[in-house]
Amino acid sequence: MSEKKQSKLKQQSIGRPRSEASKTAILTATVDLLEESGYSTLTIEAIAARAGVGKATIYRWWPSKPILVLDAFLMTTESSLHFQENTSIRENFRQQLHTLANVFNDILGRTVVALVAESGEDSEIAKDFYTNYLKPRREDAILILERAIAQGEIKEGINLDVVSDMLYGPVYFQILIYKKKVDSKFIDTLVDQVMKGIGAP
Repeated sequence: MSEKKQSKLKQQSIGRPRSEASKTAILTATVDLLEESGYSTLTIEAIAARAGVGKATIYRWWPSKPILVLDAFLMTTESSLHFQENTSIRENFRQQLHTLANVFNDILGRTVVALVAESGEDSEIAKDFYTNYLKPRREDAILILERAIAQGEIKEGINLDVVSDMLYGPVYFQILIYKKKVDSKFIDTLVDQVMKGIGAP
């Protein structure tokens, strides 16, 4: 687990009750073990042993291993993606997608995307991933696109939901279908191509 992730997890546990400290220890153990040996060998028993808690404590807060992994993902990626107020639409999305790629290029991010993709449409993990991760970021993206229209950077009348999918969809496609890491060249090319289609005349 990277020092940055460890620092974020530790900072969030400061001043919390003991139960919250235990939750943080469990989430930290989940990330550490996942990065060490992968999802297929990750067990609740191993997480409990690493965190210094009983299995019952884990199941009290998380009904399944996938939900626990998703929660660990959400904690370590909190506030990692954001837009800049005084930056062009092109640069904003370029930075946003580079950060997104970094999140999903590591084992935790790739594992979560795979778990969501393999689950049913109405599964708990799919709903939680959409509500707690995708929806807030999509809403931010729509606001940035609306601002760009108001400032004359991109065309009026475009479908903002479709444009959002055009920007984010290829990143998930590369990860899920091609099983590739998304590099800087791919992100820069993607943003350039989308901006050519939506840029103001």
